[in-house]
Amino acid sequence: MKKTHTLYVNILSIFITLISAVVLCVVFYGYIQNSSIALFSAKQLVRQTGSAIGERTENIFDSAFMTVNTYIGFNEIEEKPSIHSHPMSNAFFKCLQEHKDFTSIFIGFSDGDFYLVSSLRNRDKMKKEKNIPPEAQWYTQTIGHLPNGERYELTRYLNEGFVTIGSSSSVEADYDPRKRNWFIEAQKTDRAILSDIYIFALSGEPGITVSRRFDAHVPGTLGVDLSLANLSEFMKRQLVGEGCEIMIYEPSGDLYGYHDMEKLSSSLFWNADRSIARPKVTGLKSKVLNTLVANHEKNTGDHLRIHQLIVDGKRYISLIDPLPKEYGKELFVAITVPESFFTGPIAKIGTNNLLVSLGIFMLFLPVIHLVAKQLSKPLIDLTSSVNNIKQFNLEIPVDIKSNIIEVRDLSKATETMRKTLNSFGKYVPRPLVQSMMVNKITPRLGGGRKQLTFMFTDIKDFTSISETMSPEQLTRTITSYLKCMSRVILKNKGTIDKYIGDGIMAFWNAPVADKNHARNGCMAALYCREALKKFNKHCRDNNKPEMITRMGVHTGEAVVGNIGSADRMDYTAMGAAVNLASRLEGLNKYLGTEILVSDATKELAGADFLFRYAGRVLPKGTIHSSGVYELLGLKTGTDNGDRNLTVSTQQESMVKQWAEALGILMDCDYEKAAAAFESYIQTYGPDPLADYYRELSRKFVLNPPAENWQGEIVFNAK
Repeated sequence: MKKTHTLYVNILSIFITLISAVVLCVVFYGYIQNSSIALFSAKQLVRQTGSAIGERTENIFDSAFMTVNTYIGFNEIEEKPSIHSHPMSNAFFKCLQEHKDFTSIFIGFSDGDFYLVSSLRNRDKMKKEKNIPPEAQWYTQTIGHLPNGERYELTRYLNEGFVTIGSSSSVEADYDPRKRNWFIEAQKTDRAILSDIYIFALSGEPGITVSRRFDAHVPGTLGVDLSLANLSEFMKRQLVGEGCEIMIYEPSGDLYGYHDMEKLSSSLFWNADRSIARPKVTGLKSKVLNTLVANHEKNTGDHLRIHQLIVDGKRYISLIDPLPKEYGKELFVAITVPESFFTGPIAKIGTNNLLVSLGIFMLFLPVIHLVAKQLSKPLIDLTSSVNNIKQFNLEIPVDIKSNIIEVRDLSKATETMRKTLNSFGKYVPRPLVQSMMVNKITPRLGGGRKQLTFMFTDIKDFTSISETMSPEQLTRTITSYLKCMSRVILKNKGTIDKYIGDGIMAFWNAPVADKNHARNGCMAALYCREALKKFNKHCRDNNKPEMITRMGVHTGEAVVGNIGSADRMDYTAMGAAVNLASRLEGLNKYLGTEILVSDATKELAGADFLFRYAGRVLPKGTIHSSGVYELLGLKTGTDNGDRNLTVSTQQESMVKQWAEALGILMDCDYEKAAAAFESYIQTYGPDPLADYYRELSRKFVLNPPAENWQGEIVFNAK
């Protein structure tokens, strides 16, 4: 006869078995999952760190290349320095003030003459070693020839106000720019080049020079010195954790940056005659970094991102990220971090969690029999709450009263699920989520073709703005900005597809049908412009930079639906119409406008809006030209028109005169067109779009377009 037990014993046995199994599984799964999450987060952190270092390095190099390429076009660059100064000295001083990563700017001539301006800020150690006055902030060096042919050297020390506070001179100038690597290599090409790392003559510290030669009566080379100290300090601040190492290197083993300046300086390898010293990765005496460089060629394909490195049985997360090859060198940012830094604490937490869970389980054994008696009613209430969630009735809170911890936890979990689903509508269109829940629709990949209106926004000079703020200030400011913009878009029936950095992609007519999608898109753009006026006033009042925003609006067919993979989908739209809307936003930068809409949007938006024709354009990445219009506002007398959005009568007359001037250009009478745009500017004041067409007309006077030109303007940049 089969042995039977009371319900109490059965429930007790089942609970003990299940809870024991659940505790073990949860702890084990938690360990595996947390370790996986920790490693994933670590890889993301390493990837972000590499990007930050790469961006900082590119900004430094790009600034130096731009400075050299700009100054090389100045006529004064060809002049020899006098015993007092050089015509470019003021420009050099200002450049060094603005670019903290530059240490020196100089000119070397092919006859041995030389002129240098160097910044002494934050170089107290060097000033002490060189016996330079402590209050000196600037250093100039002039090397020239006396009438008798002898070379002389004159050095001056200046304070913060550019007043000379010390000087020295010599008729025996040992320094000869023609023998320096930056001079020799620059003479071989017409482009700006990045030198190998070498030891600066003045400070004795390792650095790099960006130089470019120029042709003149006495040809020469212009150079900008970049000290590695600032870059090393920045890399040091980016260290991910204990045992982390960061460097910039060439596959040959040359070292261009390291987070420890002292180790970087000690990694120098001299050539046979000790005339040239270069930092080497091997000089760091790091087995991990040496292994990474040795395996560089093996890491093909996706090696430029995250991969695993094993050294002496220890696992490391490593990243190799390339810098642009435009600098003339094959440079890479490398980061290594021991996996144990991230997974070690997880193992300890897992053991502690297991012990704690078992202890709690033993303590609660006496009350398990009470759980069985009290489960029924709370579970019925929970079932009702889950049914509400199933029907997407998410406004009713889940608040189940129970003395059982597990039931209360289940109640809290259900309430969290309700809040999460309620919040989910902020990431995915709420009507879409509700339809899926109520109709038991399983998300599937794919979509359908539909006419939509798209809007892209972007902040003017956001990169420059971000450099003036701390990460925390930037995060608060951009969050407030996106909240301001998003509220307007949603209020005007728009769907926010995604945030692209500081930009927004939104569309109308999906997932909820909207027959007035073009009008609503235009209204959203105008309301965004008005909302930004208040936002920017607040920024000005708090001494923060303004967020000048450019917008592009286009209407066209696109595929909208679930795009992605089987385990990760995104409700979005794809197609040429999306690309064109993005390009219209970018064209604002060249035309000097704020809101550009396509001719398709203009036709569908209705007659309530005042547009100014901005021409027919062929943006980069498109194959068909499109007429574009500047959206000025609502016409006077428009029903339900917001007074703040309504244009003035002067603007309406302005559009008429604009059409006349543009018509003259389209008739190919370029001189008359230039005069018409000039008259337009004189009448209505400064206007970037009018400036653009005035200059275009003047250009066509000298270099007319093809005879069959129909007014189309091709843009080859985004």
